Amino acid sequence: MSKVLAIITGSSKGFGKAIAEEIVKGNPNKNQLIDLVLFARSLDGLKSTKESVETISTNAKVIDLQSLDMSNIPDVELKFKSVLENIKWEEYSKICFFNNHGTLYHLGRIEDFSDYKNIQKDNDINTTSFVVTTSLLVKKLKELGSQYSPEVTIINSSSLCAIKAFPTWSLYCSSRAYRDMFFQSLSLEYKSNDKFKVLNYSLGILDTDMQNQVREECSEEDKSFYVGLKNDGKLINPNRSASICTNLVYSNKFETGSHLDYYDLDK
Repeated sequence: MSKVLAIITGSSKGFGKAIAEEIVKGNPNKNQLIDLVLFARSLDGLKSTKESVETISTNAKVIDLQSLDMSNIPDVELKFKSVLENIKWEEYSKICFFNNHGTLYHLGRIEDFSDYKNIQKDNDINTTSFVVTTSLLVKKLKELGSQYSPEVTIINSSSLCAIKAFPTWSLYCSSRAYRDMFFQSLSLEYKSNDKFKVLNYSLGILDTDMQNQVREECSEEDKSFYVGLKNDGKLINPNRSASICTNLVYSNKFETGSHLDYYDLDK
């Protein structure tokens, strides 16, 4: 039986870990084997995700996990390419790539920016490495030739910030808009291939470490809003959002290149 392959970046915690769990839980074919390839900075976190995934189902196996700093672009290219070379592609009828990694950036007014070196580093995490990993994957799939034609879905972990600007969020908003537009262009390049789909999935406001950071760093006028979301139980469980995303991936019922939002889908 042909297997599913899920490649997930930023998979040591939060939404990335939830995606790894839900891609296993949500498979409508309960007898199908699922292999996972996991990337993140924290090796301990990756090991935790591996243990969780392989506990959910005996059909799930983490075939590779890689500790990787996405700000180190030469290392990203080298390691990601090496991992792709070692995958036995012919075993898979469905390939899912969740390009999920990212960082919040600095929250603040543009006139107050000064740490430009770290801004460049965060840009490499949020955009350059995003381009590198996506490009290497589609390049590898092309190298395999037309005789190999799995169903391919490439997912960007997106945000409302990709399509709407917010004061003090300029760096994060612009990076998310970049990623969405990059994927829209990718979808157009592959529009003639009905087995290749691209999705910008907006996660919703999740109850993760990122929200802890937002509450600590946001402006005073925004703080009451974000603290209220936490105190009122309005933050979304990462696994709930991930299950919506993986259901989309398995159903394949979305227009390639589209931006779909958790809040519009969880009804």
